[in-house]
Amino acid sequence: MSKLLSGIAAVSLILVGSVPSSAQSVDWERYVDPQYGFSAELPYGVFEPLEDDGSGGLTLGEVGGTGQISIYGGDAGGLTLEGFAERLSAGEEVRSITYQAGGDSWFVLSGYYQPDAEGERLIFYTKVLLSPDRETFSAFEISYDLDEKARFDGIVSRIEDSFTRPPAG
Repeated sequence: MSKLLSGIAAVSLILVGSVPSSAQSVDWERYVDPQYGFSAELPYGVFEPLEDDGSGGLTLGEVGGTGQISIYGGDAGGLTLEGFAERLSAGEEVRSITYQAGGDSWFVLSGYYQPDAEGERLIFYTKVLLSPDRETFSAFEISYDLDEKARFDGIVSRIEDSFTRPPAG
């Protein structure tokens, strides 16, 4: 489960590590969540599905690396966007929030996790969208080594630009 989203969602999204070299082929394919109906384009080829833990959503692991992408949805549970963002920001592993934005039915948080055992500093980026009836949400989180930011910017943008909210129930 994602460090930032544990306790809120049954499935998480993390991208840790580096993006493979340009010699590896990226095959962007649309994932549509069978339970909640949200979708996003994901970079297959350099990432592949990991074993399903039964909690829903989708988690991809980097081929030949440590990166991971998970995308998920769930019941909004009566949380307001502000309450949802506060709960995510208070995660034990979160060192600092450096960027926060939002609108009527969405928010983004970005910042840094605490350094890991090897001292690596990880950037995280999380986006949450509420369904039009505010009953369900879709979310993704991406985290990666600070030194890999330039290489991850394109992946973050592509996923975010294609990311959709669940339809009204």
